[in-house]
This record gives sequence, C-alpha cells and structure tokens, in this order.
Amino acid sequence: MRYADRVDALAGRLERPLLVTKLVNIRYLTGFTGSSAFLFVDPGGDAVFLTDGRYGEMAEGLLAGLPSVSLRVSTTGMWDEMKTAVGGAAEVSLEAHDVAWDFVTTFADKTGANPLPSKGLVEAGRRTKDAEEVDALAAAAAAGDAAFGALRDLLAGAGSEAELGWALVDAMRRAGAEAAGWEPIVAAGPGASIPHYRAGGRPVGDGLLLLDYGCTVEGYHSDMTRTVWIDGHPDERMADVYDAVAASQRAGIEAIAPGVACGAVDEAVRAVLRDRGYEEHFLHSTGHGVGLEIHEEPWVRRGNDDSLRVGDAVTVEPGVYLPGVGGVRIEDMVLVTDEGPVVLTHSPREFALP
Repeated sequence: MRYADRVDALAGRLERPLLVTKLVNIRYLTGFTGSSAFLFVDPGGDAVFLTDGRYGEMAEGLLAGLPSVSLRVSTTGMWDEMKTAVGGAAEVSLEAHDVAWDFVTTFADKTGANPLPSKGLVEAGRRTKDAEEVDALAAAAAAGDAAFGALRDLLAGAGSEAELGWALVDAMRRAGAEAAGWEPIVAAGPGASIPHYRAGGRPVGDGLLLLDYGCTVEGYHSDMTRTVWIDGHPDERMADVYDAVAASQRAGIEAIAPGVACGAVDEAVRAVLRDRGYEEHFLHSTGHGVGLEIHEEPWVRRGNDDSLRVGDAVTVEPGVYLPGVGGVRIEDMVLVTDEGPVVLTHSPREFALP
C-alpha cells in the first residue's frame, strides 16, 4: 500500500494540524494494526506517530518507508509525548466521531492547544479505492465465493445455523482470508424475515436459508448475501419474493455510474419492489461503502444526494421480509468505474441451491 502518498495527500487537505485517533484511519495511513497509536499530522507534511512500548518495534519497521513520519514511543504515559508532538500548536483538529469528551478536555489541558472538531478528513481519502485496495477487496470477495461454492459440503456437517456460520468462517480462512469482526447471519425458514437475525441452535432444515457473511484480506472486507432454497420445490410465495428482489438488485447495479446520486440507485431498487407490491417490506437502505470498515461512505440510501465516484466500492442489497414467513436478501459488492459497474462477488444468484 502507498502509505507515504496517503500521509502526504492528507497533509495537503489540512488547514491546521490533525490528531488522528481512529485506529482504522491510522491503519489506512501507516499500515499499523495494533491497539494503541496516534498520528499527529501537520499541514506542512511532517507527522509524528505515537505509540506505547508494546508496539515500538513494530512501528519502527512500518515507518521505515515513511520518511516524513517520526516515531515517539512512550513507556510511562502518553501525554508528555503528545505535548512534544503538538509542539506548541495553537489549534489542533480532532476526529470528532472518534474521541470522547474526556479526551478532548484532557488534550487541551495537557498540551495547551485548542482542540477543534473535524469530520471525514481521512475518510475523504479512504473512500476512493486504489488498485491495491481493489485487489484486496476482490481477494476477500473471492474467499466468500469459495465458501459459498462449498455450501453443500458445509451443510452436510452443520446441524444448526450457528454451526453453519462457523463453517463458513473456516472455509473463508482456508481460502486465505481472515475472519471479519462480525458473526455471519445464518437464518433458516422464518428467521430470514429478521434482517439482522442472530444465528442460534435452530436446525438449518431443507428449505429457506439466508446467508449474509464476509471476511477480510489485508484488512479489507467482503460482504455478500445469498438466499437459497436448499432442497425440493421452492415455496411459491417465497419464489415470487425472490424473483422481485433479484430484479430490483439488477436494476440497482445497472444504475451505478460515476456522477449518479446514491439516492437514485436506492430509488432504482425501490421502483421495482414498488411495482411488485413489496416496497413496504424493504426495511433498510440499499447499500453502503465497503473497505477497511464493513460500513463506510458512501451511503446508498433514500434521499442521499452524494454522487458516486470512480473508485467507490459499494454494496447493493435489497431485501423483502415477511414477518413469521421468511425473507430474501441478495447482496453483492460493486466497484464504480468509468466503464460501468464491476461486480466483485461472483457467487450464483439462483434461488434453488445447485
């Protein structure tokens, strides 16, 4: 990953020094994967990486390729090092969505700087995925596809929803990925009517099954949902729901292009479900960005005028949920390009499981 370029690009967007506290943002800028770090970035391009003694050696190796970033390691407490890093700056931006009020007041007291809220300064760079990030997203998607391709075998060894979820995670690990920070959604039968259903001891059975799961490669996530009918002839009502959701998802993917408002993609999905009489059972937004976080900008939802850009990676995941009966969701990851939408997840979308 081109970390030095990322730090330089961030510095170029700053009006005043920024203290990066959000660990996923620090990972994006430096590659650091530990649990304790700060990155103080000056608009002039210089930066200071602060961590504690547990991560000093790790950080030293990472920063070898970041000539504009110096390292300070604390073994007795971070605030003295923080004051040195701030270096008498009168004002410092803090990531408003990441810091607690206690941190803000302590920062002001210990450093003498006036803390000011900021929003999205690092995320502005994270949103547009470069070629290496796309490769990582595609590799994570491929691991998810590999797990789905093994679903028949996984079902044979899983007696419950939870056991099938664990088996999906193991299959993705065997495909070279790491487990995501969230549990797979494995919902059998009526459980599929709950969008964020929690898998438990319910037997999977041989009918309706909704799977929403993912993994990470180099920290980048995959996110995919498939709904299948395992054996026998699918229920006619759920087959009609599936057909409507599949058509709405195709419309959403086809609507994706640079310059198109996120809300317009959401409306393309809803228009199909509205025509089929199912819109009232679509209980969430159409999608979200995917990257180092499983949910990040842009937000593909109703009323969002934010326009899609080349390099956005988003999900398109319409769903219809019938309480007490079941539900259908189909989700794919899509990359926005000048040539059109590129789907990164490639698992089959048939209702009847092969």
